[in-house]
Amino acid sequence: MGSFGDFERAEPEMAAAARRLLIGDDGVAIAFLATTGDRGPHLAPICPIFAGEAIYLSAGTRTPKVRDLREDGRYVLHAFLGENDEELQLHGTGSLVEDADERTRVHEAIPFGAFGKRDPIFRFSVERALWVHWERVGQPDTRAVRRRWP
Repeated sequence: MGSFGDFERAEPEMAAAARRLLIGDDGVAIAFLATTGDRGPHLAPICPIFAGEAIYLSAGTRTPKVRDLREDGRYVLHAFLGENDEELQLHGTGSLVEDADERTRVHEAIPFGAFGKRDPIFRFSVERALWVHWERVGQPDTRAVRRRWP
């Protein structure tokens, strides 16, 4: 399991695409989070939080995503589609953050005041990534270019 910083050092071009696709012009990151638990798969729009070398999620205690991350931990984060349907997925495991200093750093990195100080925070490892962009868009020979890490 590695951090987003580890991913950036290993695949700088793909990590730059991840930041570009995940973080909007207003500095707020938005993505879809897929999780699974004993009640089945869930998909939810979220605001990932970039703090230091990691990506985090803060969410309400009683949400399906928090329950799933506590039970199973696995996640897929999918950026909204970019220009010409460019897409990016990050796969890994969410770990509950209990360290007070780390929680403070995460709250300081949140660009708006929507999260409660007591809400659970999960740190996302980055274990796999998929980046897809399209060549010759709108032409008969349009094709997907897929890049995977590792």
